[in-house]
Amino acid sequence: MKYLLLGLLFILHLNYLSFAQSSFGNTIDFDGAGDYASTVNEPVFPTGNGTIEIWLKIRSITEASNFQIGDMFFAKNEEQWNEGDFYMFFESASGKLKARIQSPPSQPPIETDVQSNSSFWNHNEIWFHMAFTWGNQGMRLYVNTELQSNQSSVIHSALNNAYNFYVGAHGYMLHNGSYIVAEFFDGQIDEVRIWNYQRTSEQLFALWDAPLDSGYYSSIDSGLVGYWTFDELEDLGINNDGVDDVRDFSILHNHLDLSGDAHLVPSNVVIPVELTSFTALTSKGKVTLSWATATETNNHMFEIERSIEDGQFVTIGYVEGHGTTTEIQNYQFIDEISDIQATSLSYRLKQIDYDGSYEYSEVVEVTNIAPTDFVIQQNYPNPFNPVTTISYSLPIKAQVELFIYNTLGESIKRLVNEEKEAGRYSVEFNATALPSGIYFYRLQAGSFVETKKMVLMK
Repeated sequence: MKYLLLGLLFILHLNYLSFAQSSFGNTIDFDGAGDYASTVNEPVFPTGNGTIEIWLKIRSITEASNFQIGDMFFAKNEEQWNEGDFYMFFESASGKLKARIQSPPSQPPIETDVQSNSSFWNHNEIWFHMAFTWGNQGMRLYVNTELQSNQSSVIHSALNNAYNFYVGAHGYMLHNGSYIVAEFFDGQIDEVRIWNYQRTSEQLFALWDAPLDSGYYSSIDSGLVGYWTFDELEDLGINNDGVDDVRDFSILHNHLDLSGDAHLVPSNVVIPVELTSFTALTSKGKVTLSWATATETNNHMFEIERSIEDGQFVTIGYVEGHGTTTEIQNYQFIDEISDIQATSLSYRLKQIDYDGSYEYSEVVEVTNIAPTDFVIQQNYPNPFNPVTTISYSLPIKAQVELFIYNTLGESIKRLVNEEKEAGRYSVEFNATALPSGIYFYRLQAGSFVETKKMVLMK
């Protein structure tokens, strides 16, 4: 399920979202029985750091046998254990998507993988986007721009050897004449892009859903060093004559030649969920998230995720989807934030299909979260032994006094006595020297006064 955001900013800044693949025209189809495309000029890409992006649709994955590493869909090698050997495949045993770099001739040779979080056994006929990056930031694998796994301490260089690269097959398999190394890819591939730097998730997301214009491939300044759209076949004079060549639109012109029955077919990518807006509004200690869809297909639910101060996203709630519908659907979720001590929050939607597949929306950010009222929270923990925390909020600048009292009304501790700017504050109270019992804390901020009870239990 993929998103397309056509809406705009409502209350807060929203990074524009286009979370669905638009039509790319044609795509290349491989039957898994000997089809592939390859260069014949043994290109060396200027990619000490690099990124490969590919759109994929699997028809089937071959069951494991012998020493197969799986169904190969991208490779740059013709022998084993060459510097910069690189390939991407679906592992036969697990069904996971993997990217591998080999770096010989050490003993034993170095072989490093990154892989998808989940199997693709049940993703037949579903288009998805994958990206692999390597270089100074280590090796990273993304599916639909979401980071899957990384080897942050492993720095390899790929694609920099003088061998052909292959789409739909493994180079060693072809040159060795043995099929036990890997199987051919069975499915469709579109929009193969190679960049000479490591692209971030945000950079991947910004361009993943539409063909690139000539501004990216008219010079090498953009970093694009390989770009195959598979929209038409031409006679580019490579390998055998005939209209069976695929143009590399980048300035390096490493064109591909088709072999076997590999051929172009119209792209049949659809947009199952069309997300037309996603907004956030803060008011009185709450964030109201609102979003709308124009169409839905197989939409089970939306999972709402929140990040505090650019931390990790965590799930905070769920909203049921409407299955399959062509009517506009409006959704809302209210997040209580009065107890959250933060200056910024981020939210995103995880749309989940009935088959368990999912897609993320872009992130909505809430910044400069100012309290709307004077509030003093119940201390936490309570009961406590011997330390507890007292939190309070100020909507405006005020002189603040926070005292601790015993049951006789005697002041035994002054925690705060100063002027404070508007905001959210916490203060720790250590009662090590006090006996167990009931105590009170009293906040006075300007004309606001409130007292709460707490229990010390040793």
